[in-house]
Amino acid sequence: MLKQLIFCAVILFTLSGCNLFVEEEVFVTDEGKGIHFVFDPGLNDDPTFALSKDANGQYYYRLTKEGQNIQRISGRLLDANNKVVNSKANGPIQTIEFKNNLFWWILKGQTVANITRTYFNPFLGAIQYVNLPPLVNWQDELVPTINKSGMTNEQTGRFNVVIAPVGSMKGETMTIYVKYAHPITKQKVGSSFITLLGTKEIIDSVKIKLL
Repeated sequence: MLKQLIFCAVILFTLSGCNLFVEEEVFVTDEGKGIHFVFDPGLNDDPTFALSKDANGQYYYRLTKEGQNIQRISGRLLDANNKVVNSKANGPIQTIEFKNNLFWWILKGQTVANITRTYFNPFLGAIQYVNLPPLVNWQDELVPTINKSGMTNEQTGRFNVVIAPVGSMKGETMTIYVKYAHPITKQKVGSSFITLLGTKEIIDSVKIKLL
């Protein structure tokens, strides 16, 4: 009986001793803290096309055409240290979603585009132009005035989106919303595997007065 007790005690001591040498697992969780948007000055990284501000600090865009007026808007997605966001799930390139508050209708039967074909006529030795039948819309459709999504640049974190308000929107204020869904991940130190825990949405906006 005594030998059995001693044997059991040795086993218990051995097991408890082994536990002393078990390394504690360390995990790193990326919750996307501090990620933020920074719009470029004038809402465009090219000063030539930067938008101006009025005395109240309000951006404005002067519409010069009755149809679509094209303008590029740019900014950057940065982390808490103002560096490029490099997520465990997506790497250094992130998807940005865009939307705004202004739409316009193109009606059935309206001309969407007039198409001209150019070609070289070898018999005349000159470029000739031919007007093709116009492209006509076949149903009523609501048209957005901003692209739906875009990607950030892996080196700068910069994103670009095009807005296209029409002339009839003069006097309106366009509100542009930008959204980034950051994947929240958990990763064991020393392992290449990650666990996706959910997403964190980072949203910002900017207003533009249409003149």
